[in-house]
Amino acid sequence: MSMRSLALALALLVPVSTSVSAQPAASLTLAQALEQAHRNSPTYGQTLNDADAARWGVRNAYANALFPSLSVGGNFSYTGSGSSSFGGSLFNQSSPSLSSGYGIQLNWDLSGTSLSAPRQQRASQRAIDEDIGNAEVGLRFDITFQYLTTLQAIAQSEVARQQVSRNGEFLGLAEARFQVGQATILDVKQAQVQKGQADVALLRAEQTESEAKLELFRRMGVSAPSDLATVVPTDSFPVASPTWELNQLLGLANEQNPALRAVR
Repeated sequence: MSMRSLALALALLVPVSTSVSAQPAASLTLAQALEQAHRNSPTYGQTLNDADAARWGVRNAYANALFPSLSVGGNFSYTGSGSSSFGGSLFNQSSPSLSSGYGIQLNWDLSGTSLSAPRQQRASQRAIDEDIGNAEVGLRFDITFQYLTTLQAIAQSEVARQQVSRNGEFLGLAEARFQVGQATILDVKQAQVQKGQADVALLRAEQTESEAKLELFRRMGVSAPSDLATVVPTDSFPVASPTWELNQLLGLANEQNPALRAVR
């Protein structure tokens, strides 16, 4: 790629500055991201809605097993005065008549199905509670993973900026040495190419950073701000060697994994 083509590509990629003042940076901690996700995540909210239906299922099962059902009925009829024929016979009605009837029915079903329904509904409710726990664990994992991915993308952008600065210094040094006859034009051209490659790498790193932030807000269930550069994750995580053992992790998973507990 020639230097003119590279310069043209960079000119097309670099955003044009405007007179709009920069927005203040907004810090975002992992706890804030998790809180927003618990309130706004559509998938997690749908799982929570299943808990209400499960509770009503248990109440209805107990009501059908322990209490009888009561039904009330009634009817009302009116016959006017006059004559009518039926089967060749003539019937006279000298005055109108009014009649009504009422009934109350009490039914108590003590079948095996109704008696076992509360136990089945309680088991279903426990399974749904475990599904909710599993959804919460999955939500925490998704948000934490994407938060770390965003921090990684920001760090890579910073490394790319430092590389651009260093290559700019190298280019200036090569041009200065060329002016005094201590370098050739080939050295200058090579420094220009390295500076252009660093600029492109920075643009790609900033694009990856923006995509990581957008994905974080999508998983949180909220709209991302118009200027993603103002979003600054502030939490840091020290790097340490894990001290877990395989048997310990397997035991914890067998005891506390919500997906396993839901099917027991």
